[in-house]
Amino acid sequence: MKSYLFLGLALCGSLFAAEQTPKPAMAQSKIRLMPVKRTPEAESSGVVIALPPPNALLKSNPVWLQIRVDGYPIGASSEFDRQKDLAVSDQGQTMHVVIDNLPYFAISEQALDPFNEAGWYYETNYKFEVPSKLDKGEHLVRVFLARSYGESLKGELTFFASNFYIGAKGPTKFDLSRPYLTYNEPSNQLFLVENRPVLLDFYISNCELTKDGYTIRLTIDKRATRILTEWQPYYIYGLEAGTHTVRLELLGPNGNLVKGPFNDVEQTITVHKAK
Repeated sequence: MKSYLFLGLALCGSLFAAEQTPKPAMAQSKIRLMPVKRTPEAESSGVVIALPPPNALLKSNPVWLQIRVDGYPIGASSEFDRQKDLAVSDQGQTMHVVIDNLPYFAISEQALDPFNEAGWYYETNYKFEVPSKLDKGEHLVRVFLARSYGESLKGELTFFASNFYIGAKGPTKFDLSRPYLTYNEPSNQLFLVENRPVLLDFYISNCELTKDGYTIRLTIDKRATRILTEWQPYYIYGLEAGTHTVRLELLGPNGNLVKGPFNDVEQTITVHKAK
């Protein structure tokens, strides 16, 4: 009788231990994450959405945007050591445009007022068509400046957000005064290759990341998880060739997801085999 009792206790103990086994974390997988310093940037750089104005009502598609860029040479190469580590766009420095919660598209086309012979680019204007058809209702456009290797500038003036409507106006669903997250990299805009670090980059608005305050939860391939407590770029190591999912969640001081349409973002990327 005692032997059956001991066996039962042993089985219960093993089941309890199995239930308590933690889920695989990034430290337990081949995927590693390393924080890196922000690339230096000039305080004079900035971007503004000129058209459409906030709360504008547009009749239909296509949607045209006009953006003013100050003190930042779009199309130029980012002459920093970081471009030796990472995938680099052949468009050079760009502005990234995010419509609602879709992946960004990059703009580096000819400006409406191109540089003069002296290379003066302090204030340039760009006009372009949104490359996707948008549904009726309210939409949000976010624009920010980025290096040729995808890293976003993080100055006070290098990010701009504005809403507009298509077809008819209604109650706004975007409260831009609350904390929210903007996903940037990694993306399929860059040709990512195995055995090279992949850039993780994002933009946060109306909050700061701290150990006991707002944080970002990173999940890769639905299993490798890491809590980020500093707003800076990161290198992801160990992504094998193939498709991967990258999820970012903005968490509040209580550890719960911050309410908002942009604070839980997941995108699928492709990593290519090295030649």
